[in-house]
Amino acid sequence: MNKAIIFIVLAALCPNFKLSAQTTTQITGRVVTESDGKALPGATISIKNSSTAVQSSSDGTFTIHTKTTGGTLSITYTGYRTKEITFNGSQKKLEIKMQESTNSFDDIQVIGYGKTTKKLNTGSVSSISTEQIEQQPVTNVLSALSGRMPGVFIQTTNGLPGGNISVQIRGKGSLAAGTDPLYIIDGVPYDGAPVGKGNTDVLNIAGAVSPLNNISPADIESISILKDADATSIYGSRGANGVVIITTKKAASGPTRFELNIQQGASTVSARPKLIDLQDYLSMRRAAFANDGLIPSSDPTSANYAPDLTIWSQTQQTDWVDYIFGHTANSTNLQTKISGGKGNTTFSVSGNFRSEGTVLPGNNSYLRGGMSAQIQHLSEDQKFSIRAISQLSRQNSDLSNIVSNLDRSYLTAPNYPFYSPDGSVNWYAGNLLAEINARSKNATDNSITSLDLSYRILPSLSFRVNSGYTRTSYDQKFISPSSSLQPGILNSTNFSFTGTQSFISEPQLDYNLRLGKHKFSFLLGGTYQMKSSERRSIIARGYTLESLMENPGSAATVTATGTSTNYRYASLFGRVTYNLMDSYIINLTLRRDGSSRFGPGNRFGNFGSAGASWIFSNLSWMKKNMPVLSFGKIRASYGSSGNDQIPDYGYLSTYSSPGSIVYQGIPVIRPSRISNADFKWENTRKLDLGVELAFFKDALSLTADYYLSRSSDQLVSYAIPQISGFSSYQANLPAVIENSGWEFGISSSNFKGKHFTWTSSLNLTIPRNILKSFENFENSSYASIYEIGYDISRIRGYRSLGIDPATGKTRYAGQNGEVSATPYFNYTIGRSAPDFYGGLGNSMRWNSFEFSLLLQFVRQQSKGGLIRNPGGSGAFNEFDLPVWSQANPGATVPPPSTQFDFYYGQSSANIFDTSYLRIKNAALAYHLPEKLAKKLGLGNLKVFAEGQNLYTFWKRNSGVIDPESGALSSTSGKNIPPLKTFVLGLQLNL
Repeated sequence: MNKAIIFIVLAALCPNFKLSAQTTTQITGRVVTESDGKALPGATISIKNSSTAVQSSSDGTFTIHTKTTGGTLSITYTGYRTKEITFNGSQKKLEIKMQESTNSFDDIQVIGYGKTTKKLNTGSVSSISTEQIEQQPVTNVLSALSGRMPGVFIQTTNGLPGGNISVQIRGKGSLAAGTDPLYIIDGVPYDGAPVGKGNTDVLNIAGAVSPLNNISPADIESISILKDADATSIYGSRGANGVVIITTKKAASGPTRFELNIQQGASTVSARPKLIDLQDYLSMRRAAFANDGLIPSSDPTSANYAPDLTIWSQTQQTDWVDYIFGHTANSTNLQTKISGGKGNTTFSVSGNFRSEGTVLPGNNSYLRGGMSAQIQHLSEDQKFSIRAISQLSRQNSDLSNIVSNLDRSYLTAPNYPFYSPDGSVNWYAGNLLAEINARSKNATDNSITSLDLSYRILPSLSFRVNSGYTRTSYDQKFISPSSSLQPGILNSTNFSFTGTQSFISEPQLDYNLRLGKHKFSFLLGGTYQMKSSERRSIIARGYTLESLMENPGSAATVTATGTSTNYRYASLFGRVTYNLMDSYIINLTLRRDGSSRFGPGNRFGNFGSAGASWIFSNLSWMKKNMPVLSFGKIRASYGSSGNDQIPDYGYLSTYSSPGSIVYQGIPVIRPSRISNADFKWENTRKLDLGVELAFFKDALSLTADYYLSRSSDQLVSYAIPQISGFSSYQANLPAVIENSGWEFGISSSNFKGKHFTWTSSLNLTIPRNILKSFENFENSSYASIYEIGYDISRIRGYRSLGIDPATGKTRYAGQNGEVSATPYFNYTIGRSAPDFYGGLGNSMRWNSFEFSLLLQFVRQQSKGGLIRNPGGSGAFNEFDLPVWSQANPGATVPPPSTQFDFYYGQSSANIFDTSYLRIKNAALAYHLPEKLAKKLGLGNLKVFAEGQNLYTFWKRNSGVIDPESGALSSTSGKNIPPLKTFVLGLQLNL
C-alpha cells in the first residue's frame, strides 16, 4: 500500500521533474535590412507571451535564451514592419530580414502603463524616435519636438542655454491653473513646470528655467505624446494638459561595447528685427521737432532737451542688436557609453558633458554634465525581472545679466554713447557697457532613480512594482555690483533656492486572457506619491567689499523669506482592453485620484474614458474590392481627466512669520491666506474622432483627427477686496473653456530603390480655443480680461482708427466705436494663440549618405515692441516700418512727434502678423561601409553635419525681434530669440 502511494505521488510530480530538467533553449541570429542587408542595431527581439526580450548589438547580432522549447520570436524596429518567426528548439545563425515600413503602423507605441502598436492603439498618440532626436543639435530635448507632431505646439520662449520651452498639447484649457503637460521619465513623474516663472524670471536674463534641460537628449530612446482621453485618462487628475512619456535607452545584450559621440558647434541668433540706421534716425528726430514747431536744445533742463541731435556724434553709430545678440556661441558636446551583458543580465553606463557660450556680450558660460547607469536582469526561469536606472546631472551657468530695460535695450538710439563728454558713464537711458557687469549665476542638481520589479505569477498573470525617486535643486544668484548700477543705487544680490524631492510607488497587476478569437487584457494598479518642496529667497544689500557679494553675511541689510510645502497623492486605476481578431478593439479606463491640495470634502475625484477602433481594412470584401488600400482604421474616444496644478494648502487658513517684525521680543505671526475648503478639481472632458489610412502597400499614409475638449470648474486665485486683509483666495469659476481643432498627418515613400530612398512627411494642426461660457460674466472682474466666444489668449487694448490727415495723430475708438478723445481700452485687438501650425519633412538616403530636412510653419500674430510713437524719445530707435503720409495713407505708423502718445503701444497698431516659415533642421550624415568598419575594428562610424533654425522667412518689417519669441520683455520670460546652430560631429562604436 505504501509503495502504491509513493508511486502515485511520484507520477503526479513527474511533470515538475521533467520541467526542472529541461535545458535552456538558445537562439542566435542577426537582424538586417531586407533591401541591402545592413545591420540593424537596437532591434528588439522578444518571445511572445513572455517577458523575455533582448536588443541586437551594433552589428545586428543577438542571443536570446528561453526555458520553452517552442514559441514565436517577435522582432521590432522603428520604421520597419514587425516580424514573427516560430521556433522549435535551439537555433543558430538566424538571418532575420526586416522590411521597411513608411507608415510605422506596426511600430511599438508607448502608452500609459504599457505598450501597444500604432495599429492596435485606440488613442491619439504621437511619437518621435531616437534617430529624429539625434539629428537635432539641441540643449533641451523639447526643442526636438518642434514642427514634428500634430497637436503639439512648441515655442522657444528664451533661446539662452537653460531657457524655457513652452509646450501646449491641443491648446490651453485653464485660465489660471498650470497648463504644463505631465512628464513621465522611465515611469517616474517629473516636475516639468518652469522654475522661477512669475518670480525670479524677472531677475534672470535666461528667464524661467526649464527642468527638462537636466536630461541629455542623447540618453533618450523615444518620446510619446498622449493627447486624447483614451490615452490620458489613465493618469487621471494630471492628464488634462496631455502627457509626455520619455523613455531612455536600454542596455543591449551582447559583448561589451564602447560608444562615443562628439560634436562641435557654433550658434547665432536665428532672426533679427529691421531697424532704421543712424541717418534715418536723425532725420526722424528732426522731423519730430519740426512737426511740433520746436527746436532741439542741448540744455538738460530744457523741455526740448535732445542730446541725440545736439551733443552726441552725428556720424558714429552702434548696431545695438548686434552688440547685444551678435556674438557667436561656441559649443562642445561629448557623449560616451559602455554597455553589454550576456544571458539574462545587461548593463549600460553613460556620461555626457556640454559646454556652451552665449550670444550675449561679456564673459558667459553654460556647463552641463551627467551620468546615467542601468542594469537589467531576468531570472533563469524567466519569471522575475528587475531594471534599475539612475541618472545624475548638474548644470552651471554664468551670464551677463542685462535685465534692466531689456525690452528697450536693442532699441537704444544708434548714436547713444557709453560715456558723457566729461568721461563719466552715460546713464541718460541706461548703459549696457556697465550693465554687463551684473551677473546671473545658476546651479542645478538633478537626480532621477527608478526601480522596476516584475514577477510572472502565471503565463498570463504578472505583478509589477515601479518605484522612483527624484531630487532637484535650483540655486540662483543675481548679482548687481555698483559698477552695473546708476549712482545712488545700493549694490545687491538676490539669492534664490528651490528644492524638490519626490517618491512614488505604483504596484500593477496585468492579466491577459484569450478565448478563441477574443483577447482580453486587464490592468489594475495604484499610485502613492509624496513630494516636498522648499523655497528660500534672500535679498542682501549694501556690500562694502564687492568680492564677497555671493555671501549674504557680508551685506549691510538682509531680507529673507522662505516656504516649505508637502504634497500627497494617492490613486487607484484600472484598464480593460478587448480585442476581436485584431479588428475590433475596445478600451475602458477608470481612475480615482486623491490629492492633498483639496479640502476633505473634495479631495477625491473620478476620471475615466472609453475608446474604440475598427480596422476595416481586415474585411475580406475590402481586401478584394479595394486592393489599393493596405490599412484602414477609424477610432473614437470620450472621457475625462483633471488638473490639480495649483499651490498647496489653498483650502487652509495659513500664517506666516516675517522675521523682521518683532513685538516686545516676540516674533509676529500674521495671516497669509484665507481658507476655502469648497473648491474642487478642474475637469476636462475630451472627445476624439480619428481615421488612419494607408495606400499602395503602405507607400502613402494619412492620419486625421478631430478633437473637442471642454474644461470646467476653473481653478483661479479669485480677487477679493483688500479691505478683507487678503488680495485673493483659491476658488472655482463657473467658466468653461473649449478647445477644438483638426490634426492631419501625411507620410509617403516617394522612391524606394536599392541605393536610393526618399520619404516625406507633413503635419498640420488647425486649433480653435474659446471661452465657451461664464456665469454672471458681465459682473465679474474677468470681463475686462476675456471675452465670451473668443480665445483666452486674447490681447486687449485700444482700437486704432488710423491717422487723422489733419493732425497726423493716431485716432482711437471710444466704447461706442467712434473716434474719441477718451479711448476705450477693452477692445479685442488680437490673440497670441496660432491660427495653424505644422511641419514638412523629407529624408533621403543614397548608399552610405543620409540627408534630412524639416520645415516648420506657423500662422500667428503677436503684440509688438512699439512702446511709443516715433520721435517721442531722444534715447530710443524705431523699427523700420512704413510711416503715414499723404502719399502712403494706408500706413498705421504716425508721422514723428516729440509728444508722447500713451495709447499707441497698447493699441491695435502694435499688433503684427508674425507668421513664419523656418528651416528648422537639416542633417547630413555619412556612414562608413560595414565591411570597411569591421576591417578597422569598429562597429560603425558616422560623420555628420547638422543645423537648427537655419533660416526664417517672415515679415521683418514687424515690431518684434523674432517671430517665434516675439517682442522682448523686461518682465517675465525675457523672450531672447532662439539660436541658429551649426554642428559637426563624429559617432563611433567599438
